Amino acid sequence: MTPMKKSIRRRNREKGSALLAALCLIFIAGMLTGIVLSLSRIATYDVRAHVELQRSAYINEGVGNRVQWLIAADRNVYTESGTLGEIDYTEYEHDRYMADGVQHLIDYHGTPVQVVITDGASGMNMAGTAFRTNLQRITNTYQLEIEGIADQITALIAKITDYIDTDDDLSTDGMEVGDYESLQMEPLPRNGAIRYREEFFYIPGFLDFFTPDKYGRLSDVHIITPYGMSSIASATPSFFTATERMLRIYCSLEDDQVAEVVKARDLWFKEKTKISEQLDELLVGSLKTGLSWSESGVYSVRIEAPDKSARPSRRLFFTFPAFGIEGPSDDIVHYYDWLMP
Repeated sequence: MTPMKKSIRRRNREKGSALLAALCLIFIAGMLTGIVLSLSRIATYDVRAHVELQRSAYINEGVGNRVQWLIAADRNVYTESGTLGEIDYTEYEHDRYMADGVQHLIDYHGTPVQVVITDGASGMNMAGTAFRTNLQRITNTYQLEIEGIADQITALIAKITDYIDTDDDLSTDGMEVGDYESLQMEPLPRNGAIRYREEFFYIPGFLDFFTPDKYGRLSDVHIITPYGMSSIASATPSFFTATERMLRIYCSLEDDQVAEVVKARDLWFKEKTKISEQLDELLVGSLKTGLSWSESGVYSVRIEAPDKSARPSRRLFFTFPAFGIEGPSDDIVHYYDWLMP
């Protein structure tokens, strides 16, 4: 074989190796480009979700402000709102905004938002020394059904007492500084009046009787009134927010009656069918005797995306004292609570 032929073959092999290397580089570059595009797309979805959540927060605050004025307008036009749960919404050409738990749909600049208004006087009163009386009500209602409930309630009363009293004397079945330290919960106890209802989460045994609702809120406990605001602790709890246990305790109902009442109330919330048209007169009488069907003047508002909405969204909960159409007396809206989970 001549030197010329050997040189040609060597150059052909080198060209084949170069082509293979080039193809590998193109393949790797394609893979990297695909990965970058995938990561970019994922980042876009992630950023979009965060942007939508932030937008939802602004929308909720805007709707919250609008709802306060809608309530003020309703109170101004209808000085006697009548019995909640018995209002015929079909008699009005516009929506009514009352503390009756009805679902309202508000179009906020093109974005549909669901609003539910209830009374701020809701849940069992656990403020001050009222917790003893109301916890004892649980014992009186369930002592024949739940074995040992009296001892559990007695122990819980002792723990709450030690939590709020100013001394370090340990009650029977109670807990003081050393007990909280052993649970790594220092600097508890407060040794003073409970200032936020969520503080009850810190007291062992409390969640055995009071569990958070589906939104994570301790809604079956009355809001602890912040300093400087008018207390609504003495108000009778609202029927429209009463739990099944409260229906039994406050209205002396049996389990089958409770189920019937809850079903009727849910229909009122969704379709505004009067409670009296669904339940017999005696049962309605028991409900009105035990729980409040009127407004206390303090409103709790829940704002969220409509049911089955696909957009990322947040919720807003707040409780405030109503004001007139002229606005708050000091031009400042004071809130009992404000939560945006």
